[in-house]
Amino acid sequence: MRPAKQVPLILIFLLFPALATCSKDLSEYPLKVEILMNQWDRYRPRPARDPNWWLYRVNGHGNLIDGGSVHAFDFKYENSQVARHTLENQSYPARWKKAQRELEVLAPDVGHEGKYITFEMDTTVHEGVYVGRGAKMAEVSQQDYQTQKTNEQTAAGSNPGQPAATSSLSVTSTPAGADIEVDGQLVGMTPSVLQLGLGEHTIVLHKAGFKDWQRKMKLVAGEIKLDADLEPVTAN
Repeated sequence: MRPAKQVPLILIFLLFPALATCSKDLSEYPLKVEILMNQWDRYRPRPARDPNWWLYRVNGHGNLIDGGSVHAFDFKYENSQVARHTLENQSYPARWKKAQRELEVLAPDVGHEGKYITFEMDTTVHEGVYVGRGAKMAEVSQQDYQTQKTNEQTAAGSNPGQPAATSSLSVTSTPAGADIEVDGQLVGMTPSVLQLGLGEHTIVLHKAGFKDWQRKMKLVAGEIKLDADLEPVTAN
C-alpha cells in the first residue's frame, strides 16, 4: 500500500481560504475606524473549494480616529467577506501594520460574541474629515468638522458617546448565499443578522442566476426577520 501523500499547508490555504474568526486582545488595537462607504466587485478564485466561494475586491471611504484626532481615509482590500459600514457612533478597532499605509481592522462576527473578522486594508489618509454617507458624503476641513460637530451636539442636547438605537434584522433567502445590499452598500451574505439604524432602509439581494429581490422597510427597535424567495432568471 502506498503511503498517503501529504498536501503542503500553503496549498491547503490556497484551496480553502480561511473563514474562521477568532478572539482578539482589543488593547492591542488603539485606533478606531468608521466605514462610511463600500464599493465592490467579486470573483471566483482558482482553485476554489466550491462553486459558491467568492472573493470580494472592495474599495471605500471612512474616518480614522486616533485619540482626539479624526482624519478621512480611503481604503481597498480583498477578502471573502465585506466589512459592514458602521452605524452612527459606532467604530471598529484597528491598528497600523504599516504606518499610514496599511491597517488591520477588526469587524465583529455577527452572532459570535467576542469574535472578530480581520480585514487588512491598504490606506490613503487625508487631512480633512468625511461627513455624511453614500452620495451625500463629502470631505470637509478640520475646522469645519469641529464646528459642525459642536452644532450637532448642541442641537441634539445629547451625550455624543451614547450608542445609537438599532434594529436586529435577520435576513435569509432561498437559496442561501445571496449578497445583501442595504441602502446601496454591500453588508454581507445570506443568512446574516444585521444591526441597522432605525428608520427606512432599502434591502436588495443579488445572486447569480436569480432576479434581484428588493424590499423597502421601516425598521424599529428589536428583532425583525426577513425571508426572501429568489426567482430564477428564465432563458429567453
